[in-house]
Amino acid sequence: MKLEEVRAALGASPKAKDPELLAEMVSTLREAAAGELVESIHGDYTAYYQKRPIRPTLPNDIQFLYMRDRQTFSFVLFPELMPVAYQVGRAIGALVDAWHREGNPNLGELLAEALELCPIHGYSVPEILTVEEDFAVYRYYESADSYGLPNVGFPVCIYEAGVTAGAMEAGLGLPVEVREVKCCAAGDPYCEFEVRVG
Repeated sequence: MKLEEVRAALGASPKAKDPELLAEMVSTLREAAAGELVESIHGDYTAYYQKRPIRPTLPNDIQFLYMRDRQTFSFVLFPELMPVAYQVGRAIGALVDAWHREGNPNLGELLAEALELCPIHGYSVPEILTVEEDFAVYRYYESADSYGLPNVGFPVCIYEAGVTAGAMEAGLGLPVEVREVKCCAAGDPYCEFEVRVG
């Protein structure tokens, strides 16, 4: 598929001041997660301003809340954007996360290197569960993408999956697919990803 084909498929251009669209979007968000999504997010902002912890070990910061909420609202309103978000993440991972690597690293080395940045930047607390030559499973606890959200009915960490796929592809020189199989936003206690090479 070509980039222009994706752009054409997403070509709707709503008017900036469309009151009917705004009302429908706000209503949709208020109904998401059985009416709990907006209430949950308001609660997190209240905790932020009262300087109460939102995640057990990682810090509160507005970037965490803003990134999580912007992404979740976008996908609740437009789930059709998720495959595009994966591809955007994949491009980011290939260009940014993997640019400094040398030699011929294996999947385990690449994954460990990528995940060691997560707690440093307050993104998550990672755990690698399984690493084989062409398959791996890893988890994120306290994920900035989804921690604290009510069950919206689907995984939302699609950018993260794409970034990891792109970084692994660039490092290994092979096609890689990363799929989120568990997510805090889908009612799970952590986010879990499967990595498949080839």
